[in-house]
Amino acid sequence: MAIHLFEDSAMTQQISEGDLSNPDDDTYNGTNGEAKDKELFMANEQTVLASPLASGETSLQLAESRFTDGEVIIIDSEQMRIQSGGGTTTLGVERGYGGTTPAAHADGSPVYSGYDYTGLVIEPVDTAGGDESDWYALALTQTELDMAIPGAPLNLGDKTHDVTISFWRRCIVPAGTAVQNKTDLKLGITGTENPVL
Repeated sequence: MAIHLFEDSAMTQQISEGDLSNPDDDTYNGTNGEAKDKELFMANEQTVLASPLASGETSLQLAESRFTDGEVIIIDSEQMRIQSGGGTTTLGVERGYGGTTPAAHADGSPVYSGYDYTGLVIEPVDTAGGDESDWYALALTQTELDMAIPGAPLNLGDKTHDVTISFWRRCIVPAGTAVQNKTDLKLGITGTENPVL
């Protein structure tokens, strides 16, 4: 999946992916039965143009290497298919892919992976040591955490390529638990990845 979880709205602190790498973590004082809330963000793979792109150019410069050959990317409303340079910051692209119109794009324009998602669901997954996934509740807003069922999945619905979804995670460490660090909880993402065409 070309979708990621982040700890910040600027999407610089990536913590987890659909393959459950990079677990979410935090430090807790289990002797006090401490609870912590955290807002998390879900967004498509993305970066920005490192230089302007004229409407006829087929080579573009990215600020970061984020995409692979054969992948479709979107800048403004134009789709492009990567023909070469995947894994680097210099890409050779087919312009006007999917019937879109080639256009000029400014330096700093966002570049997104070309996927929309349907039926996104996120859930706590704990695969290391004991299973403490039921310590975690998920909700769309912080207020809704009070009614969320610990360990239950959260249906996020559909997401277009250029939209960031935020949701909240609450961890409640049972009183008297000797756990001081919880570093192995992961948030699993399921849903259908659909090319934007």
